[in-house]
Amino acid sequence: MIAIDSLSFDISTFTKRKRILSDISLEIRKGECFGLVGESGSGKSSILKCLAGQFQGWEGAIEIEGRSIAETPPKKRSDTLQMVFQDPFGALHPRHTIRKILSEPLAIKGVADKADRIEKALTDVGLDASFLPRYPHQISGGQRQRVAIARAIIMDPSILLLDEPTSALDVSVQAEILNLLASLHQRHQLTYLMVSHDLGVIAHLCERVAVMQAGQIVEVVSRDDLVEGNVTHSYTRELLEHAFSRE
Repeated sequence: MIAIDSLSFDISTFTKRKRILSDISLEIRKGECFGLVGESGSGKSSILKCLAGQFQGWEGAIEIEGRSIAETPPKKRSDTLQMVFQDPFGALHPRHTIRKILSEPLAIKGVADKADRIEKALTDVGLDASFLPRYPHQISGGQRQRVAIARAIIMDPSILLLDEPTSALDVSVQAEILNLLASLHQRHQLTYLMVSHDLGVIAHLCERVAVMQAGQIVEVVSRDDLVEGNVTHSYTRELLEHAFSRE
């Protein structure tokens, strides 16, 4: 489904170039929930931004369903891949109603049955038509994230990129959104690539996990091995110890 080979990426400043990603190689299977975990600045979100086309000028190869994303027009790529961002308030236009927010991707693609698509997307995320005339500031953080997820799935993509989708939410709401994502994954047979700094979140949803440090992957482990502490790299052990020390 997703094949990343020798992905490297530098950011240039006025005085120097900084390497953000170094020789990243991953294979994510169709229908898999795959996690990227590591501290802030480790390069997790940069991988998603390369996939989504937000970062240009990277080196290496990225393929989705056997097709190079470098050779895929952005509109065609968006048919297959959508992204859910960390901050739902920042991701939704504050002056657009929920109806307009959900109708925009349909209008761009020239979809005729907008009302049916919008109603289905809202139902899929546990909302109803009463939310359509509201603005983002008139609903809760968890509801905003549900709207953001509805916008991501409304065009029936096969892949969702999840960039810390619960970190801006209250703890009680985090569990609701994780359970929603798990349900959508099963019902729509989606492939997830999920970024988080929280091992508990990753273990809840992801079947395999890549541990990142300083722009590199230091270890790829299964969820079971992660939970049981069967890891080999010292940095992964540090993350586990830190996670347990906060409980």
